[in-house]
This record gives sequence, C-alpha cells and structure tokens, in this order.
Amino acid sequence: MNKIEVNKPGYSTYAVLNGGKEIIKFSDNSDIVTDKESKAMPVVPKGKTQEIMFVPRGRNNNMMYDIMKKIGHNVTVGSNIEFKNKVIFGDGIMVYRKYRDKDTREIIKEEVLPEEEPDIFEFIENNNYSHIRHEIANDLAIFLDSYVEYLFDNNNPPRLVQIKSKEATCSRISEIDDTTGKSEWHGYSAEWHKGMPEDVIATKLLDRQIPLRDLKVRMGKLPNKAGKQEIVKDRNFIHNIRINTPGRFYYSRPYWWSVFASGWYDFSSAIPVYKKALIKNQMTLRYIIYIKDLFWEKLYKSQDITDDKKKAECREAFLKEMNDFLAGEENAGKAFVTEFRYDKIKGFEDKDIIIEPLKNEKIGGEYIEDSEEVSNILCYAMGVHPSIIGASPGKGKSINGTEARELFIIEQALMKMYQEATLEPLYFAKAVNDWPKDIYFSVTNCQLTTLDKGTGAQKNTGLTPETEEK
Repeated sequence: MNKIEVNKPGYSTYAVLNGGKEIIKFSDNSDIVTDKESKAMPVVPKGKTQEIMFVPRGRNNNMMYDIMKKIGHNVTVGSNIEFKNKVIFGDGIMVYRKYRDKDTREIIKEEVLPEEEPDIFEFIENNNYSHIRHEIANDLAIFLDSYVEYLFDNNNPPRLVQIKSKEATCSRISEIDDTTGKSEWHGYSAEWHKGMPEDVIATKLLDRQIPLRDLKVRMGKLPNKAGKQEIVKDRNFIHNIRINTPGRFYYSRPYWWSVFASGWYDFSSAIPVYKKALIKNQMTLRYIIYIKDLFWEKLYKSQDITDDKKKAECREAFLKEMNDFLAGEENAGKAFVTEFRYDKIKGFEDKDIIIEPLKNEKIGGEYIEDSEEVSNILCYAMGVHPSIIGASPGKGKSINGTEARELFIIEQALMKMYQEATLEPLYFAKAVNDWPKDIYFSVTNCQLTTLDKGTGAQKNTGLTPETEEK
C-alpha cells in the first residue's frame, strides 16, 4: 500500500504519494494573522501635500485579503461566517417609539409607521440602509472592525444626508497622534499591498472611544476644547464601528482567528486535498502488468532490431501502446490476446505477459473521524454549533427540533451585541439631524416556535417579551 512521505522545508509541508507524480502542499497559516509590521508607513493621500503615517496589517500589508482567500477555500469556515452574518443581519430593522405610561408607569414600546415619521424612513430608504447593515455585519463577523462614512450637506447647521459603507479590507487608520492621543485619519485604498499606494483617500476619523460626542462637537452641537460651539469645515467623516479586543490599539483581533494560529485550519484544509490526490492516484493505477524478461528479446528479434537506441524506442512504444489500450473508458470490454506455453516438466503456464487488476479496498473513506473532529473544533472556535448549520457530528448524528430551536435562539442572543452595532449610524443620524428623542431602532429576528402554534416561526420585534402572547 502506498505510504505518505512528508517533508517540511520552511513554512510549507509537502506530501508525496510513493510512485506518484503529484505533490500535495499543506500550507502553514499559523502566522497569517500576525501583525508583523508594527512600524507605520508614510503615505501622501490624494489631494494632500503632507505625509500621513498609516498602520499596516499583517505581512505585506495584505492580511485582510489573505484571510478572505482562506475563508473562501474552507467549507466549514466559509459556512460559519455566512451563518453569523445572517444572524447579525436578522430580519431587518424596526423604528419604534418608547415612552412611559402616565397611569401604570410602565415602559411602552410602539412601532412607528412611515407616514408618522417620513424623514426617518426616507433617510433609511434613500441610503439603502439594508445594504449598509449587510456590509457592517460582514466586516464585524470576519474582522470585528467596520467603517462607515458620514456625508453632510452645506446647510447651516449641516444635516447628515448620506451614509456609505467602506470596505474593511481596504481600510487602514493612521498612527496615534502624540498631541491628541488618537488616530486622526482613515485611509482607503485597494492597493495597500503595493507598499506605497497612490490612490489613498484620507478622511477624518472620529474619535474611536467617543465617536458620537466627537461628531457633535464638530457639528457645533457641543462645545469644543475652547468652550465654543463651532462647526468645522469638513463635511465627511469616518466612523469605526468595532468590537474591541484587549491589547489592540489600532485594529481588533477576532478570537476565532485562533483557528489559523493553532494550525487547525491547515489540518482541515489538508484533508480534502489529500483525499482527492489519494483517490485520483488509486483510481489511475487500475492494473499491474508483469512482462517476462525474455519477451523483449523476442520482440526485438521479430522486428529485426539490433541497435540499443532503437531497442529502447521499441520498448517505450510497446509500453505506451499497452497503457493506452488499458486506460480510458472507451477501452472497456476490449480483449487482450497474448501467447503462453505450458511447461510439462515444471507443470506451470509460461506466460510472456500477465495483467492483473488492482484491488482498491478503501477509496475515499480515509480521515472521516478526523474530518468530523476538525470541523467540530472550527465550529467551537467560531461560536457556531455545527448541528444548526447542517453538520451532525458525534455518536448521535442528529438532534431533535427542540434542541435545534434552542441552539438557534441562543445564537441570536449571543449576536445581540453585533446586531446593535449595525444600528449605530442611525443613532448618529438621530443625534445630528434632530430626530425625535423618543425614537429608537431595533433588529427584528425570526423567532422559532413549537409546531403546536401552527406556523413554526414568528417575527420577534422585541416590543414584547418572547414568552408573552401578542
């Protein structure tokens, strides 16, 4: 049986099937999420004359795209990211009014209709806010960092008229300024990996610790350090929406990236590559051919060949003809005729050529348990229970409807922090555009129910407790 020979030069591991021509490369991505370049790089953005020091991300300042490629190459990781993105997005957003009942003193939540607050709904519709939330959900699920741009008109006071999502993969922030103690700029470019990009667009970055207060100060709604309420000249700003991780001053580092550093991602990706190569090689070698050594001399003699070079060519041509005859589906069912003699003295058949089919007792069943194990570990690291995305690991191989429903509800509850982060731009618009103070926003979710309630699902708007009938 073929064995696997493993060599490990540098950062890569290679597996070679004995006798095979195909080399299987197992990549080492343990350092893909390491920010090796800690030194900021000077860049002169478009329309600027002064250099701005931007902080790079990972090797070659291309870590974001490297991670996106890895997500696209791994079934489990890609499926988990898509699932988390869908949970963060939910069913959509709802505008509601919250106030206290004068008699009962209870908090009342009441959904607002478009005709009651047309300015708010027009703002949401004109900005295609569903798309913006989708972009924010994607970036938060993968990077824990998302960026949106606020654009104001030239009225006095200015009004927020447009919100744009900025790709996290193309976003870098400037080095912390020694005077202000914060990153002042956001740099947007698709060519960071080139070292010195020429298409960088630099935009003022709101204070990442108190972005709303910073925006209010810039729009003259709160006094600045001089105690004056002054409107700045800039009309567009970047808001960094993020889920903070300890010890990270510039960019967040998602906990699920441990799948790269630990090597489990590489193991998960190596299994299908190895199985594919193994099946391909085993399926290719269908026959083993035995040729008697005296056969060649008879072949050369029959063709009057005496030159050694021509003998080699004749031998190679015969073997190629034999291989072409046996290989391929179009040759199935053909018969091969050869001569043999029966040795009466020794009592056996003396054959020139013997063709025997190879028996492949086990093709494609390798590493099934290992595949289940590594999928479980990836799902564990990413906070997704494998049973609610289609996998059925473990001895039981299945869960019942109640377990699936409860797991999904738990996942929605754990994603609440992310869902609320996608609503932050609307609260910024509420603050600077002077929308009514009793207006609030929430993400609606699909609430799975038991079958005895009929539909099996209902929309949970958050206006009433989940256990209370509407």
